[in-house]
Amino acid sequence: MYPNNRFPTNLQSLQGLRVLVVDNNADFCHLITVLLQPYGVQVQTASLAQQALKIFVQWQPDVLVSGIALPNEDGYALIQQVRTKAGERGEVVLAIAVTGYVNEKMLQRALCAGFDLWLIKPLDFDEFLVVLACLAICQQSSYAIAQRILGHVPRHGELSLEKQLELGFPS
Repeated sequence: MYPNNRFPTNLQSLQGLRVLVVDNNADFCHLITVLLQPYGVQVQTASLAQQALKIFVQWQPDVLVSGIALPNEDGYALIQQVRTKAGERGEVVLAIAVTGYVNEKMLQRALCAGFDLWLIKPLDFDEFLVVLACLAICQQSSYAIAQRILGHVPRHGELSLEKQLELGFPS
């Protein structure tokens, strides 16, 4: 997959991204954490939907990566609760379903329930990193555009990049 066990290093859009990984397989959660942390991604994990929802409310991640077959409540129930909570706060959270089960009906159900994407286990880590980086770029761009439309962020050129960073504006 990676020559000489070296991961790609040009995924700067992942820096500072907050990802909540939910799966009842502790090894999977650990692997995703180990994969993402070198890119500056903050990761928290949960094995149950209710545990994940508590973390979601308190920590407010940018991306949810969740299995479908969770104990007690499944990933479908979790994503519906996440969408409700995010909507109450006026936020958009990207959500990726990750599962070993593959059929068209489940895919449609996941997308209808509120997941943005569906990835199949075992994950292709190259694909996962690139998808996550693309989602991060889209999310950052969408936020910046929305803020400019609403008049909360000066247009590019009105403030220097240094001043925008100092004030906390996305560039």
